[in-house]
Amino acid sequence: MKDFEARLERLEDLAEKIREPELPLEEAVKVFEDGVKLARGLKKELEKIQAKVELLTNDPDDDEPVSTLPFDLGEES
Repeated sequence: MKDFEARLERLEDLAEKIREPELPLEEAVKVFEDGVKLARGLKKELEKIQAKVELLTNDPDDDEPVSTLPFDLGEES
């Protein structure tokens, strides 16, 4: 999980960097591209974690599976 947290922190750093008004356009595009790649990877990892949690909370040997709510990623719709 530490690797995930480090990548999330890197994404936050990129988000701050792209807001710098003096950042040259070419570098801003590179920062944006890096951020998109990083965000996609983090999203895939979160989806895997969500699936694992749902699997663990729904015990097939139990007559009453634990109900799960949608996994909130903190995204605004």
